[in-house]
Amino acid sequence: MAAEATITRKDIDDVLNVLDIMMTRIDERFSKVESTLEDTQKQIQNILNQLDNIEKRLEISEDERLVMAHQLTQLHEWVEKAAARIDVKFAH
Repeated sequence: MAAEATITRKDIDDVLNVLDIMMTRIDERFSKVESTLEDTQKQIQNILNQLDNIEKRLEISEDERLVMAHQLTQLHEWVEKAAARIDVKFAH
């Protein structure tokens, strides 16, 4: 017959201590990963905010260009009408 192994309270405590050390190390590693993830998320949010600002400035610039183009078109039409009215040849 096989010899029976007797498990003592000390054996259980030793195993629990090893498990406690392992869990502490795992917890520390996860805490580092979480911290790194938070930093990365902050950086990504910062980049997204900067991109939003750039996009907004580009939209404003595009709107300004459209307004200027419209104003130039109106000015061109006015100059053509004025030239015709005063009988001056207008060369484009």
